[in-house]
Amino acid sequence: MDCEIYDMPLFRGSDRSIVDPILDRSNSRMGHYRKGETIALQNDVCRTLMLLCEGSVYARMTSHEGREFILDPLTAPDIVASPFIFATENIYPVTIIAQNDSRLWFIDRTYIRELLEQDNTVLHNFLRDLSDHSLYLSRKLNEFALQTLSSRVMGYLQENHSIHNLQQTAFVLGVTRPSLSRALAQLLAQGRVRKTDAGYILG
Repeated sequence: MDCEIYDMPLFRGSDRSIVDPILDRSNSRMGHYRKGETIALQNDVCRTLMLLCEGSVYARMTSHEGREFILDPLTAPDIVASPFIFATENIYPVTIIAQNDSRLWFIDRTYIRELLEQDNTVLHNFLRDLSDHSLYLSRKLNEFALQTLSSRVMGYLQENHSIHNLQQTAFVLGVTRPSLSRALAQLLAQGRVRKTDAGYILG
């Protein structure tokens, strides 16, 4: 495979004499996805851990009303959807999509559990990944539950420098395009944002 096993976050520093025999009998597989292809659907059962070897992917959540929310993309090498694999209800709460041409390595959770039990470094790496994902989701919750839309737009601009595609940015922020347009109009009137040829930028 193109990705080096021990460069992957899950296996960095692990004991090859333990990891190699387990992986050899794990029936793992490599998946190849073109840009825009769906890797996993929201509400699918999660039975494998996905390791992103090449490319990048993003997650999209859709409500019953059709409202969409897009999470920031993950770029190789990374672990995808680690919080779901051992959950009581182990389903994907999001649809995972290839942001560009990507390769993912799928390992059945039975062998992931065995690796976690037998190699403390793999266990540590997995727990750190879970913690990092929890921290990221907590920050997202803060953005959406506690901040006003104007504050979220300002935060987005501070991180991404400009807004040039209103529809895409509205998806990322989890709002409708008209709501985003109104928020930008208010920020323009306040002088906190400017409109340029490159899009909306901080004033």
